[in-house]
Amino acid sequence: MFKQSMLVLCVGFSLGFVASACVTSEPNPEHCRYDQGDRSCAQRYGEARGFCTSAACDASSEEFYGCVAEQPAADCHYPCGGNEDATIGDWCLTAGDGDGDTPEGEGEGDKDGDTGDGDAACVGPADCTDDAAPFCDPNTGACVGCDGTDDPDGACAEFDPQLPVCLADACVACTEAKAQLCVGLTPVCDPQSHACVGCSAHDQCPDSACHLAVGSCFDPAAVVHVDGDFDCGDGEGSAAKPYCDLSDALDEVGDEALIILHERAGLDPYEESNEVDSTIAIFAAEGERPILEGTGDPGVVPIAVTDSGVLYLRGVEIAGTQNDGRGLDIDGGQAWVEQCRIVNNNGGGVRVDDGGTLSIANSFVGGATFNEVAIEVVEGAASVVYTTLAAGSGDSRAFVCTEGSDSTIRNSIVVSLVEQAEIDCPNLDLVDTLTEASSGVDFDGSWFVDFQEGDFHLDPDSYPSEISTAATWRSGDPCTDIDGATRPTADPTPDFAGADRLP
Repeated sequence: MFKQSMLVLCVGFSLGFVASACVTSEPNPEHCRYDQGDRSCAQRYGEARGFCTSAACDASSEEFYGCVAEQPAADCHYPCGGNEDATIGDWCLTAGDGDGDTPEGEGEGDKDGDTGDGDAACVGPADCTDDAAPFCDPNTGACVGCDGTDDPDGACAEFDPQLPVCLADACVACTEAKAQLCVGLTPVCDPQSHACVGCSAHDQCPDSACHLAVGSCFDPAAVVHVDGDFDCGDGEGSAAKPYCDLSDALDEVGDEALIILHERAGLDPYEESNEVDSTIAIFAAEGERPILEGTGDPGVVPIAVTDSGVLYLRGVEIAGTQNDGRGLDIDGGQAWVEQCRIVNNNGGGVRVDDGGTLSIANSFVGGATFNEVAIEVVEGAASVVYTTLAAGSGDSRAFVCTEGSDSTIRNSIVVSLVEQAEIDCPNLDLVDTLTEASSGVDFDGSWFVDFQEGDFHLDPDSYPSEISTAATWRSGDPCTDIDGATRPTADPTPDFAGADRLP
């Protein structure tokens, strides 16, 4: 069964070209919805942006502390702050001004029997124009919220099919208990706005994976398994009868599929060459460490993403490719990589070209190779977050690009064994990242548990202490490291740079 999900606190990748994200539970107290609502907006922006809303209703408002120019609908309007929209908290719109005068509309009326002064009984929903009380109670003749009706959810569904759940006195799209109402391109229930939103992390799609580019969950029926230790005679992709190699799975699945890749006995690699030209997620089986390696033919890579391909790679190791083969090529397509090791491939780590994009987080890339580059962006863009890039000897570099104005490295470690600069990328956005230049310490391989073998976990006895505070965790960053160790989740907090975090 396809399980639905509430929006989780820690998420893998956010929508758009942004690497791993974590939604912190600690709100920004300066945001208008947590401050004084419209009053906060008026103080900041005057009439230009005098109304308060939420990111779920208008994402662009976040650049202005939630303030917008036009008055939102009641369920998106936070006039009084306190994290209450106008369907719940509109006291500041109706309260007196404190001067002792009778508020407008609350006088004794003209006593002439005219309707319109608020004391006439309703006979149907047409008589109830207050968004906070749009239903007519036939027993009392009063306009009420959905909780005042005989069938609260039914009343909401009839009033607005997009808001079929009664929560307190307001109609909403979903609640934690009714998250299954969120489907399609908005499969996740946001616990704050009670709106259905797109997924932004694979864990929000517990039966499959999140198609991060659009926010939908993969179809659970399109999940297949690959296990190279299985007798290939009757493999069909199920957990009981998996395919024997990745190429078989890619040949058989449709345009969108999740492939669960199992490790082989003795950590033997899958020696393959594959193209991804559709939307494919390849996840390591839980608790396992599958390894991909090229076939050994000249220049052959284990995975290449074509211009029509979208790849989500998690927990997989790509290592040991020989004969000038890189670990991963992105040729015009898109790739999201998390908690992976792309190390010690003879032709380098990752190459982005033909307008491709790479989003990578919590990963190790590089290794003790000669004259090679950990990540190279020829034409395209890369977002590198909480990742350890370490290059070898000779003419090796950790990060190289032609033009870096569309690329970012943040909260990462970037080093190499050579004396020349580890980064060669004009206009690269380098933020809260430890390099040899920034630390004043030359890298010699001893920072890591086993640099020669591509294990870039920090050696507790020899890593520079600057690493522990070089990064700054901010809302939207990963909540864990490459191994699942917890990161701080208060914005902003100094943190370990790179993919590995020590206690």
